[in-house]
Amino acid sequence: MRALLVHNPTAGTKSHDKGSIIEALRLADIKVDYVSTKDDDVKRALQHACDIVIAAGGDGTIGYVFTHLADRSVPIGILPLGSANNIARSLGMAGTPAELAEQWRAGHVHSFHLVEVTYGKDKRELCTEGFGVGLMAALIKRRAKGRKADGADDIRRGRRVLTALLSNAELLDLEVNIDGKQWKRDLISVDVLNIPFTGPALPLAHSADPGDTLLDVIGFESATRDELIEWIKSPQEDAPPVSARRGAQIKIRWRNADSRLDDEVAKGGSDWQQVLVRCDPEPLRILVPAKHPAVKNSA
Repeated sequence: MRALLVHNPTAGTKSHDKGSIIEALRLADIKVDYVSTKDDDVKRALQHACDIVIAAGGDGTIGYVFTHLADRSVPIGILPLGSANNIARSLGMAGTPAELAEQWRAGHVHSFHLVEVTYGKDKRELCTEGFGVGLMAALIKRRAKGRKADGADDIRRGRRVLTALLSNAELLDLEVNIDGKQWKRDLISVDVLNIPFTGPALPLAHSADPGDTLLDVIGFESATRDELIEWIKSPQEDAPPVSARRGAQIKIRWRNADSRLDDEVAKGGSDWQQVLVRCDPEPLRILVPAKHPAVKNSA
């Protein structure tokens, strides 16, 4: 099997450098055509068909591969090397490159619908994680100014910053419409998500499934601010204290707040802005690690 390996050489540790990953893939009998995310021809490389495409890096690298792959019938393998690894977490993937690659099987895939965001009448963009107005955009903007930490330290720092932002957040000037019905809430932040995890590895959208064509609308309400702050400290313990709805077509209208498309921030202003968010109908095919027959089910 031949693969196009799209690798972020600055992600992960020394054990995740180009040579180590290529050797791990050879262990699974995968021959590699290599391209670095730092090269100018990454986009062009993703236009050419191959047996599989492998995205090795953080959520930014994986999201780039997802949104720029020309032929969506080509399976995508994920090697998560970042800090949050929200995409891999959401798909239940964890392990070293060698462990993951040896568990890939042709045909053992999970459908993944990208998120389509339409601005006005004709500007259309695709993203992997979702779109939001308010706190996640503010978090991305704030953290872009500081030096990034590694691994768990980066996640902890992100959660501390989000808690500080949450403490001082004001109500948004916002309108949300879900499948033709107004969703009336006093919100200080809203995100439309296609995967459960977002931001600093927070499982905000427990019902999200990138394999269906529904999106999860997650709202932070002013009334539950204190509960949210406590939940962020231990987000694996309970479901988040958020307002949540599911829908196929989400319209958001807002002003005086920044927005985000995955990890890209757009500055808000006094003029009203509007987007329509929905799933792209043609899914990607994500390779899902299969359990080896030698591994028995535990009692």
